[in-house]
Amino acid sequence: MTVNVHPLFSVPFGEARLPDAEPACAQLRDLFLQREAEGARYRNAIRRDTQHGLFESSFDLHTWPDAPVQHAFGFIHHSLAALVQQLSGFPPEVYAQLTFDYHSWFHVTRTGGHQGVHNHPMASWSGIFCVDPGDSPADRPDSGTVRFLDTRLGGDMYVDSGNEHLRGQFHHGGWKVRHETGRLLLFPSYVYHEVFPYWGTRPRIVIAFNAWIRGAPQVLGA
Repeated sequence: MTVNVHPLFSVPFGEARLPDAEPACAQLRDLFLQREAEGARYRNAIRRDTQHGLFESSFDLHTWPDAPVQHAFGFIHHSLAALVQQLSGFPPEVYAQLTFDYHSWFHVTRTGGHQGVHNHPMASWSGIFCVDPGDSPADRPDSGTVRFLDTRLGGDMYVDSGNEHLRGQFHHGGWKVRHETGRLLLFPSYVYHEVFPYWGTRPRIVIAFNAWIRGAPQVLGA
């Protein structure tokens, strides 16, 4: 007997890799550490109670004229645009009208730094680009790991053999990701996530952003 399965309420995550990432990320790393050393000049003035032991820059990173930053954001923007087009299937004339607005920043996390559970409200897409994953010790496998929480509230309120072995997109539980140099993760901004304590000695450095995308005609009552 065949039962039709409708994959409803799925959460799309995108992943892309910056070509020839090592030299590009080395330039970003040097730049961000220089800017971190200047302290308040580039630090975000808003302190967040979810953040511990990390430096967060101002939210205008994508506007910086520095060549390494513009190179990285060219890749980030084109990756996000490609994902939106792939998921939405806009015809060329609609796709050409899309406008993208960003908030973006970098994080430098040092030994013991972490970030509690949070999401990025009032945006449609967010992303994390890894500049340097750091040097987590082998006996700390979750050091600096990002965990995305399952969006299906109560989906695991009762677990037995009927649902604990579901595969693929139907699996219960979060998704833990270890950063890799030059890897970009794209996700809907409503997804809650956290960063486990980082126990390496080399700074862990990432770029993060929120995006607002406008221009496509709205379809009401869909």
